[in-house]
Amino acid sequence: MSLTVNVKNTAEEKRMAWRIGVDTGGTFTDVALVDERRGLVALRKVPSSKEDPSRAILTGVLGLLADHGVPREQVSRFNHGTTVAVNAVLEGTAARAGLLTTSGFRDVLELARQRRPHLYDMSVRKPRPVVPRELRLEVGGRLDAAGTEVSPVDGAELDEAIAALRDADVDAVAVCLLHSYADPTHEEQVRERLRKALPDVPVSVSSEVHPEYREYERFSTTAVNASLVPVMRRYLGRLSDGVAQAGITPPVRVVQSNGGLASTATAGDLPVSTLFSGPSAGVLGAVRLAAEAGVRDIITFDMGGTSTDVCLVRDGRIPVVHEREMDGRPIMGAMVDVVSVGSGGGSIAWVDDGGLLKVGPRSAGAVPGPVAYGRGGTRPTVSDADCVLGLLHPDAPLAGTLRVDTPAAARALESEVGNRLGLDAVAAADGVLRVLRADLVGAVRAVSVARGTDPRDFTLVPYGGAGPLHASALARELGIRRVLVPPAPGILCAYGALSADVRGDFGATCVADATEDGLTEVVAAFRRLEERAAQWSRTESVGDAVVLERRVELHYANQSHALPVPLAGEPSARALQRAVADFHHIYEQRYGYALPGEPVRVVAVRLTATAPAERSWSSERVPEGDPAPAVRQVFVDGAWRQAEVYRREALPAGWSCQGPAVVGQLDATTVVLPGQRARIDEFSNLIIEEAR
Repeated sequence: MSLTVNVKNTAEEKRMAWRIGVDTGGTFTDVALVDERRGLVALRKVPSSKEDPSRAILTGVLGLLADHGVPREQVSRFNHGTTVAVNAVLEGTAARAGLLTTSGFRDVLELARQRRPHLYDMSVRKPRPVVPRELRLEVGGRLDAAGTEVSPVDGAELDEAIAALRDADVDAVAVCLLHSYADPTHEEQVRERLRKALPDVPVSVSSEVHPEYREYERFSTTAVNASLVPVMRRYLGRLSDGVAQAGITPPVRVVQSNGGLASTATAGDLPVSTLFSGPSAGVLGAVRLAAEAGVRDIITFDMGGTSTDVCLVRDGRIPVVHEREMDGRPIMGAMVDVVSVGSGGGSIAWVDDGGLLKVGPRSAGAVPGPVAYGRGGTRPTVSDADCVLGLLHPDAPLAGTLRVDTPAAARALESEVGNRLGLDAVAAADGVLRVLRADLVGAVRAVSVARGTDPRDFTLVPYGGAGPLHASALARELGIRRVLVPPAPGILCAYGALSADVRGDFGATCVADATEDGLTEVVAAFRRLEERAAQWSRTESVGDAVVLERRVELHYANQSHALPVPLAGEPSARALQRAVADFHHIYEQRYGYALPGEPVRVVAVRLTATAPAERSWSSERVPEGDPAPAVRQVFVDGAWRQAEVYRREALPAGWSCQGPAVVGQLDATTVVLPGQRARIDEFSNLIIEEAR
C-alpha cells in the first residue's frame, strides 16, 4: 500500500534530502518518507516477514523511493523501530545462552522474588529461566557490598566452567557476579578469559548491562540481553548490508525502549534496550504531532494487529520508568512507561469451556490473518467483527489492495462464537467488540485512574491500524471528550522514529545520605556516569552537541523502593536540597502523604545524554478528490444506522460533520458515533468531540 500525503514533487524539491522511518509490527511493516522541507510525503504498508523482517523493510523502502522518484543517495536518515527482540523473547526463539556467576548464586534466576502475581492462585507457574540450570555455572571469588574483594576469581574453576560452556556449544554468555555494580573488576577478568577461549561467542556482563543493585533483576536483565545478542546482530547485520547494497548511505539507527535512537553497534551489544522499541516510537510521534496542535495532555492509544499499547503523557513530557516485566521476567533500564494488553485487530474471538466470550491474547497475525482477509484464516477475529458490523467495508480497500470478505467473516463468527452462545453473526460481532472494549478500558485505567489521574482531563490520541476504528467508543466509555486522530495514524510509529533524538541512559547504584554529608559520593557517581556518556557519544558519532539531564533516586530511610527526582544542573548541596523538597512533594502526590521529618537517602543516580535531531518540517496536506460523502449502514450504539462515509484525503481544513460517520483512509478507518462531532483542524488532524 502506498499513500501520497502532499502535492507532486517539483524539480527543486527532488534535490532536497529525504528521511525514512520504518516500524515493523506483527502484521504490517510501515514505511514513512519525509521531505526535510515539506514534511510527510508518502507512506507504505507491506506485510511483515516473520522469517526475515529486513526483507519486508527493504521491499517497502525501495518501492516507496521508486514510486516517488527519489534517488537513493539523497536519503539522509534511516531510523527503524523493531520488534525482533521482543518477538524472540515472547516466542522463545532467543539464542542458547550460558551464565557464569558467583559460587552459591546459580539459582538466583529461578528463586526470583517471593512475590505471587495472583495471591490466591495456587496454580501460578514461574516463567522458565532464560538460561537452563545445566548452563548456569559457578565460579569462586567474591566481592562484598562495598565492592571490596573478599576472595579473588578462582582461575581453575573459571577454566573448567568455560570448557563446559564450549562443550555445550552456547551461542552467548552472561556474566553475573555478586556485587559487580560496586566494582566491575571481577566481571572484566572473567570476560577477558571468555574472549580468549571463545572468541566467537558474545559476552554480556551485568556491570555494563545494568550496573545497579538488586541481584535478581540485574541477573535477569543480563541473561535476557545475552540471549538476544546473536539474534539482533544477525538481523541488524542483514538489514544494514541490504540498505548499503541498495545505495542508501546513512547508517541505520534503531529506536530504543527509551524513545531515543542508537546505532546498530549499540543495539547489537545491548538488545535488551530495544524490547519496547515500536511502542516508544509511537508515543514519541503522538506527542510531537499533538504538541503542534497545542495539545500537551494526552493518552496515546496504539492498537495494531496483535496488541494495544497505552501511555499517559502530562504536559508533553514522555514518562520513563526503569523496570518492567517481559513475559514474567523483570527487565531493567530506561523505558517509556507503556501499558500493553494482548488485544488487537487480529485477536481471535473464542468461547471458553464455561461459555464465556473471550478476545485474545492469541492472534491470527499477518499469516493467515483474519478470515475476512482471504489468506487462509479460519478463526474469527476483531477485524472480522468490524467487517460484519459494517465498520470495515468491501468497497474500502485495506492496505491498498486487500478487499475484505464480509460474508466469510460472518460465517466464521456465527460458527465459532454465535452457535455456542445462541447468537447470530451480528450479535456475536457486537459481543466481540464489547469484550474488546472492556480490555481496552482496563489498559487506559491502568495508566490513569489506578495512578490517581482522571482520564477525562486528557485527549485520546489513537493510532495503529485499528486504533481510530475503536477510539470513539473507548473515549465515550471513559468519559474522554476529545479524540485527536493524526493525519496518518497507521504509520505513526514509523513517523515517530523520524522524530527521535539519539539518546543514551546511564545509571549506577549510589547509597548516600541526601545531605551535604553525602554529596561527595553523589558527585563521584555522576562523574563516572559522565565518563560513560562521553564514551557513548564517541560510539554514536554525535559530536559535542549533547544535552545532559541528571536525576537521583530517593527514598525515606528504611524503605526499599525509591522515586526518581530531577536534579537541576550540576550536583551541588543546593541542587540536592531542592531535589529532597521535590521528593516530598512527589511522594505525597503518589501515596497521599509525606514524611518531611524522616531522613532521605540517595540509592541511585541517573544521567540521560541526548543529541537532539533537527526537525524543522511540518506536514502540509493538500486535499485530493471529492469531499461529498457516500452512505452505508453501520452497526453502532446497539443498532443499525445510516452513516455518512468520507475519504479522509479529500477533506479540507475546517470540514466538519455529525455522527454517525465513517472516515476512511488507506492506513486506517475512523468511526464517529451518534452524538459526536468531527472536524479537520489546521494541522490536518481529525478531531472528534462529544456534542455539547
